[in-house]
Order: sequence, then C-alpha cells, then structure tokens
Amino acid sequence: MRKHKKLWAVVKRLILENYDKLIGVGLEHRRSIRGGYYILGDWLAPLIGKEISLEDYNWYGTDQGYATYRDDVWPLMEQQHGLERPEAAPVGVVYDNGVEYPISRLEDVWDQARGFIFVEKADEAKALERLSEYGWTIAAGKGYPTRLVRKLLKEDTRDVLALHDWDRDGLGIYRALGFETRRTKHLDIALGDRVIDLGLAEEHVKALKLPTRPSPPKYKGKPRVELSALEILAIRMNLENPVLAYTVGCMVTKNLKLSPTEEEKLEMMKRHMRWLLTEGLSDVVEEAVEEVIEKIRDEEKFQGTAVKGKLKTLKVIAPELRPQLVRTGLKQAEETVFVSEDEVHLEAFNLTTKELIELLKV
Repeated sequence: MRKHKKLWAVVKRLILENYDKLIGVGLEHRRSIRGGYYILGDWLAPLIGKEISLEDYNWYGTDQGYATYRDDVWPLMEQQHGLERPEAAPVGVVYDNGVEYPISRLEDVWDQARGFIFVEKADEAKALERLSEYGWTIAAGKGYPTRLVRKLLKEDTRDVLALHDWDRDGLGIYRALGFETRRTKHLDIALGDRVIDLGLAEEHVKALKLPTRPSPPKYKGKPRVELSALEILAIRMNLENPVLAYTVGCMVTKNLKLSPTEEEKLEMMKRHMRWLLTEGLSDVVEEAVEEVIEKIRDEEKFQGTAVKGKLKTLKVIAPELRPQLVRTGLKQAEETVFVSEDEVHLEAFNLTTKELIELLKV
C-alpha cells in the first residue's frame, strides 16, 4: 500500500463515509466485495486531479489494485475501525455423501461425515467424489480457502484434511487453514490442530519419483509438483484413479478412519423408512395425478392460461393406506442388513493399493 499512498487514503475515507451504501446495509442480499469495489471506483472518478491522480485511478482499476483493496485495505478497516468486510462470492464445490453441491452448502453437510478434505483444485476434488461416501466431505475452492470457507469450517468441530500441490502456494493453503495470518488474525478463524496435512509433501514426491516443474518467476523457479502429476501413477502402478488412491493411502498411513460415523439403528431406520415409503408412493401419486387431469381436461374452468393456481392445503389420510405402509415398512425392516464402521473402513482399502501405502510410509 506504500505505492499510491494518497489513493488508498482516499479509499479508506470513502469506506468510512459510505460504509452502509458500500456493503448494502438494509438490502436482502449484501453486496459482494467485488461489487463494492466497482461502486467505490465510480466515486473516485470525480476526484481525479483533485485528491487523486489519473495514474492513481488507473492503478485502482488493475488486478493488483483490486487485490490491494481486498487483501490490504479491508483487513485494516476491520482491525482499526471494526468494520465487517463484505464477502467475496463463494467459489467452489462440495461433494457430500456422493452428491455434488455448491460450496455455500458447506455449512449443511451430512451429519455422519467424519470430517472434511479441502482440495486446492476442483479437478482433484472431482477425483475424490467416491471418498465422500466414506465419511469425508470434499470441499474445493479455487486456490486458497476463502474467508467464508474458513468461517464455516471453524463453526464445525470435525477434522479438516488439506490436499494440495507441493509448492509454496500449497504449503500456504495448509497454513491458511490451520494458522493465523496477518490479514485474518483478528477474525479467529484458524482451525489449529484440527487441520491435518495430506501433502503433497516433499517425502512423497521423492518416494513416488514424481517429476518436478519450475515454479513461476515470483517464486524464483523453485521445483514444484502439482497434484495432477500423480496421474503418471496410472501407467506406472496401473491405478485407475491415482489422486484418490494417493489420498486414501495417505489417510491410511495417518490412521484416519475411512467410514461415516455410526448412529443409533432406530434413528437410522426412521430416516431411511421415511425416504423409502415416500419414494415408493411416487409412482402411485403420479398415476393419480394423470387420472385427475384426464377427468378435468374438458371442464371450462381449466381452459386458457393463468399466472398461478391456488390450491387448498389438503392432508389425505386414507384409512386403508396406513396399514399397508406399516406392513411394507416392517417387511423392509426385517430384511435390513446393518454395516459397521470397520466393515466400511476395510472396503475403502480397495480405493488404493498395498504397494502405494508402503511407498507413502516415509
């Protein structure tokens, strides 16, 4: 922020004077930090030649200008004036119990999930989709975890595993999850000992003989290895899904359980029975709807168009239906087979190989 010092002084003053407008206080949806950045830029334009220079204004409009606004100016406003920074738009994806969701759903995940795996890139998260059925919710952003992701994980109590490239940014992602940073120290969103580093780590790179590539010039070309490099193990070790096999192998070496948590059998039956009976009625309901439509098709009331149709709320209780549902439910309960944590954990070993696990024991 030393560069264009006058610019950032004006920006901070405008934030203080127009905070409510900038973040959208009173609106149903608060403005994002990116949206506020454009609004503030509009306020800066009339100040060219008065309080700021044209060079200042043009710098504000660059990617570096936005990064300074987001990562330097706003943390100072939080720390010095107690202002809440607008959130950046959530970017990323979650795989939870085998289903894909937007990352905003991270706060409402499967209660039997044992923990989370934060992945640096969405492609690698997709490769771990099956692992979400073994008790580990997969979350991927776009590089570093956003404040929103860290806040949501902080509000939880389960373990968080970090999977990332072997380079400076990868290590930074692990540290951003577990440790305080200069920009977020005041927010208390570091997860501490709950974060477990899966790598890539240097010892894994050497053990697996993964090819290195030079880092970008800003990191002086130091060797790095992306998670994508694990794909060479598909040929070397005949692995169908190398990223998944590596992740499971690392979890095994760290004695992490590969299974959803257990719950009371009766609670489990209640949940599954509700879904089973509701799903079982869907075909009957659909047939009934079609029959109703056929009977009213020619009535004058139902000709033409409308914006909406207001139906009265109706609870249909057919005396002859409930006993049949009970009989069906009891039959299903009788045939239910329960599976233990240990059984699922052993099954998960099929996602990796003994050879890979041995190589990762370094």
